[in-house]
Amino acid sequence: MSLKELRNSATRSIRKRATPVAKKVIGSAVCRRTTGNVLTPADWGLERDEHGRLMVQGITVDDLLARHGGPMHIVNGDAVRRNAAAFQELGPDGRPLVEVHYSYKSNPVPGVLQFLDRLGVGAEVTSHLELWLALQLGVAPEHIIFNGPGKSDESLRLAVERGIEIINVNAIEEVERLAVIARELDRRPRVGIRVSTSGTWQGQFATPASHAKEVFRAARDTGVLDVVGLHQHIGGHIASAERLATPVAEVLDFVAELEDEGFEIEVLNLGGGLANPTTYNFTANDHKFNVHFGKALPVPSAQQAFTIQDFVRTAHATVAEHYARRGRPMPRIMLEPGRGLTANTQMLVTRVLTERATPERDYLVLDAGINVLPGLTSEFHQILVVDEMSGARDHHYRLVGPTCAPWDTLLHSWYGPELRAGDALALMDTGAYFVPMSTTFSFAEPGVLLVDEGRETMLRRAERFTDIVALDNGIDGRPVVDEMSADQG
Repeated sequence: MSLKELRNSATRSIRKRATPVAKKVIGSAVCRRTTGNVLTPADWGLERDEHGRLMVQGITVDDLLARHGGPMHIVNGDAVRRNAAAFQELGPDGRPLVEVHYSYKSNPVPGVLQFLDRLGVGAEVTSHLELWLALQLGVAPEHIIFNGPGKSDESLRLAVERGIEIINVNAIEEVERLAVIARELDRRPRVGIRVSTSGTWQGQFATPASHAKEVFRAARDTGVLDVVGLHQHIGGHIASAERLATPVAEVLDFVAELEDEGFEIEVLNLGGGLANPTTYNFTANDHKFNVHFGKALPVPSAQQAFTIQDFVRTAHATVAEHYARRGRPMPRIMLEPGRGLTANTQMLVTRVLTERATPERDYLVLDAGINVLPGLTSEFHQILVVDEMSGARDHHYRLVGPTCAPWDTLLHSWYGPELRAGDALALMDTGAYFVPMSTTFSFAEPGVLLVDEGRETMLRRAERFTDIVALDNGIDGRPVVDEMSADQG
């Protein structure tokens, strides 16, 4: 062996012995550095009974699991009402400060959408499917906003035929297509133009303010489109007044230029994007320390969050101040919350299938993994033990899902009480983007249960095996499901 090979071998040997020691030392240090924040069931409007059992509106989660099975999403109707009411805050004149339209793509469970409609929340749709669904659910056309960068001619025709409140277009090409359909149907649809500024979504979603006047002029010049609005979407995770106010101020400057050119902006749509108070996108360093050094992810402070009321009031005040300075009447302000309205109204309850001890840590294999909880790979979500046990929460676990995939790790390091097979966990804040982004990767998708005013309503039953293959034919061309037993095996 050469001198170089001996030196490299020695280096590898030292590194191999030193790395575990370094990890232990560094891990011990970083694990002591915590935010000091604590989230409790009360942060979601939940409580525990005298035995430490998690409850939704006075009903234990254990009882819900016993009656309906799991894994299962549970929607708290009280929380939905509370959030909707906060978005609909009244001003001094007794009218809501803003008009609210829910982003359908966030949680397209028909029962949830009906619930919001009955609470006076409109619909914001981005596809033919979502538009069809809103109309099927009985949402009044005048309460529907149609956005999205990929509107088909069929969807535009349906929107024009039904006379929905407003169609927000992204570019001149879309203006031209919509004008052709308007002439064919002899209708005059209400149109808004989606505009981007330095602090908003750009690219395929809008026309930059520097070129947007051309789109406004083109829409007006068609002679068949009623140009009434401007649409802006800042993007996700608005967590401060500054994050909201600056892009809004930029778009208001652009609106002033439009008004000076003779355009009347009846509707100013400021989009959505409000951050959920109990989640956040964790950093690369947070992930690294969680994976390699066993550091728990930092816990956010729900008490210091930018609230729904803050969001609504900041948006209204910024617009009101602008129009007061210009001496002009204010437009209608619209918001399109998704995550901010429903994320913290829903949780997914999962059971421990098995536990496995290793020298490094213990593994908990859950009956829900990345197939239904994709958001946990990039976001912090609080995990509550359904039956809170006494004793220290110092058991170091890796939470993994049931799929046979090496990347099915929900959380590399999580600290809790000693748990066993059959114990249940509640993964909070699954009311936005979890249901629509779930898959049937090796497992059927869970049901969705609404608990409201003491009633339990299964909004979506758990998927059956036959549901998964209901659209499939065998090689003989006959439906596969007809050849299978209806039971679950």
